Amino acid sequence: MKIIIAILLWSLISFSPSFAQSLVKGIVLDRETKQPIHGATVYINNSSSATSSAKDGSFQLSQKVIRNQELIISNIGYDPASITINNTNYDKVTVFLNRKITTLDEVTVIPFEKDGWTKWGKYFTEVFIGTSKFALKTKIINPEVIRFRYNKSSKTLTVIAHEPIQIDNKELGYYISYDLISFRSSFSENTIQFEGFSYFKDYKRVIKKMKQNRKTAYKFSMMRFIRSTYRHEWSKDGYEVRELIKKQNMERKAAHERLMAITNLVNKSYEGNWSTFYILQSKIKQDTVTKYRNIMRQPEYYDVLGKHYKEADLETGNMDNDLKEIKHDNYLYIWNKNETIDSDYFQYHNAYDESTRLKLTGDLSISINEMGNYSPSTEWLMEGFFAWYSKVGNLLPFDYNENN
Repeated sequence: MKIIIAILLWSLISFSPSFAQSLVKGIVLDRETKQPIHGATVYINNSSSATSSAKDGSFQLSQKVIRNQELIISNIGYDPASITINNTNYDKVTVFLNRKITTLDEVTVIPFEKDGWTKWGKYFTEVFIGTSKFALKTKIINPEVIRFRYNKSSKTLTVIAHEPIQIDNKELGYYISYDLISFRSSFSENTIQFEGFSYFKDYKRVIKKMKQNRKTAYKFSMMRFIRSTYRHEWSKDGYEVRELIKKQNMERKAAHERLMAITNLVNKSYEGNWSTFYILQSKIKQDTVTKYRNIMRQPEYYDVLGKHYKEADLETGNMDNDLKEIKHDNYLYIWNKNETIDSDYFQYHNAYDESTRLKLTGDLSISINEMGNYSPSTEWLMEGFFAWYSKVGNLLPFDYNENN
């Protein structure tokens, strides 16, 4: 099964320990009562930079401030809030949190599964945490906060969490707190989309093996590819990027149209009885129908590789000193000739090669920064390796330094 996945995990942030720090300052209040909220978690999205609000609701966070940073405020019983900060408003942030609205299962059209984790927990873990060697040893600590709702008519699974999902990644040495905003898996469309906010906390003791595992996770990550794109280092890092055009399989299309016409005839004139159909008419043989069905097993589209790209071919210009804008019309075909992907990818994904295909939805562009972030991430659809690997079990924070 080919899966297209769009993951919104990050906002446009940039951080490096070598940069001068500023104090992000503000206050967290209840929107209804205007009273201060004590103990709210305040963090830069997808980073290890976090703090908590004091008794009076105030907070201070040491952070390099640049354009379009996403400050996340999360507290149990409230919906998480996202505030965009920059170098003009970082020291006077006022955040109002809305209390979560609890909807009883009895009054919803499609109730939550009563034993959802038993039924859906394994599937959710595989598509959210992943199935790589690092992900297999990553554990969701509080699965009881996760709830599942399945729509049989649309074959769609949606997932919510009424508290941040707490995750223990033993291989990379991180505790991750993940505020899940939405999760949708369509079994009819073969698509998975989830979005949320996350922050990372190092283990008290990060051993040598964990550091090495982080280097490995980075080596195969989408974050590395974005950093390499920003720095014009594809050649150095081993990336080959080509145009990929999806060509419709005309033989399959013709077989599909013919098979649908025959099926409609059988349903209308023979009450859906194929045996009677074959007996009472002689023009269409069973072998012919079998042939059409076999052709339908072929892919709907063929991948046709086109020209080789350089980084500058994708760039439409610099948005400012921190961001670059990139755009492409057809799919991008990406593979790294310098890296050997572990066999677990082929084992779990039933893949035929190591490539990634990226497609922009609509007439849009993507903004990237030096730290490996891209936005809007839900508009960049992934197929192949990055779609499989870009799961929480392999994630690194954007303040990860590959040179350490």
